[in-house]
Amino acid sequence: MNVERSIEHLLELHARAERRMDKAEARTDRTDRQIEAIRNLVKTGMKLIVRIEAQAHKARRDQEEAHKDFIFRLNVLTDAQARTDAKIDKLAEIWLKRPPNGKPKR
Repeated sequence: MNVERSIEHLLELHARAERRMDKAEARTDRTDRQIEAIRNLVKTGMKLIVRIEAQAHKARRDQEEAHKDFIFRLNVLTDAQARTDAKIDKLAEIWLKRPPNGKPKR
């Protein structure tokens, strides 16, 4: 009878150990799924960062090109304004030399 009780006790301990092991495996499986989900999130995030960096790089290049174009056009406009100013100065000089009302100077 004592041997039977010992065997029953060992079987009960074994059954409890099996249940604990099953729970541990379930937790491990859940943790593995969570790790895989996090891994996928990180992977997706990295792809997104690479895409955003590429867009930012293109935007910087476009901005630099637009700035160069703006500076070029500003220089063209400045040159044109200087030529116009010179013409206006020349015209004002001619007008100032003319007598008023179209009468010649005496």
